[in-house]
Amino acid sequence: MDLADAAPTAGIAGCLATLLALAAPYALISDPGTGLSVYYASGPVGAGGVGFLAVLLVVVFLSGKRGRTAPDTVAGVALVASLGLVALALLWALAVDPENVFSFPADAEWMTSHRWVVLACAAVVPLSAAAYARAVLRS
Repeated sequence: MDLADAAPTAGIAGCLATLLALAAPYALISDPGTGLSVYYASGPVGAGGVGFLAVLLVVVFLSGKRGRTAPDTVAGVALVASLGLVALALLWALAVDPENVFSFPADAEWMTSHRWVVLACAAVVPLSAAAYARAVLRS
């Protein structure tokens, strides 16, 4: 498997990991109350913008992987959109009120690092998009 095939796969995996990380509190916190909706709404567009771009990037990477769109177009769109993904994830992570994070039940102490895990998962995507762009430009 060459880099032009492996990089989109890594990008898709990074996007899916970001989506799973975003969804984890809904599945793992037994009684979130209203704190979870406030948590996700933090920042200029909230975590919904991060999730939207992650889903969009899955479609972009799949279109490149399956040859439905010109590889150079996919590489450019993936690189720009993945940088936007990381920027939105960072804005959201920095905008979350720490008091809100500590308002969750005691069994959800992992929520203190949740937003940073989302950011770390999102950070994989531009790395794979850059690797894909490099592979496309060299071919």
